Amino acid sequence: MSSSKFYPFSDYDRKQIAKLPPDIAALADKYPSEILNTADSWDNLPFDANYLPKCLEVYSSDADDANIFVLNGVLKDYVPSRAEKNTSSITVMIDGEFAYIEVEGRQVLNKLGGIVLPQVAINPELLIQSILKGENND
Repeated sequence: MSSSKFYPFSDYDRKQIAKLPPDIAALADKYPSEILNTADSWDNLPFDANYLPKCLEVYSSDADDANIFVLNGVLKDYVPSRAEKNTSSITVMIDGEFAYIEVEGRQVLNKLGGIVLPQVAINPELLIQSILKGENND
């Protein structure tokens, strides 16, 4: 069953998707959120050289909350993906902008440019709590 039955595209959505290369636009029924985010970010410029993000979020597949959330170089949340489930999409947001989207192992958006990933400070207690929280949500 097509995902678009759960997410009906508006006329605006269809116009946005139409500006994408046909091979990427063809993925819209199966990955509506990822392809709409790609279309909305398509014309954005890549991040400048040596850009250091304040906020980094990584989402996998249909996760509502970030699997990885880093704020000002500190890991704030980590929810591991289930090992037995393959991730069909990955979305990376940098400072509130879609910077990278991959679907079925294929890059459909890359605006990372010259971004410098921060050195991440990890609080072991927070990491353990995040992992336990993820296990309890299964």
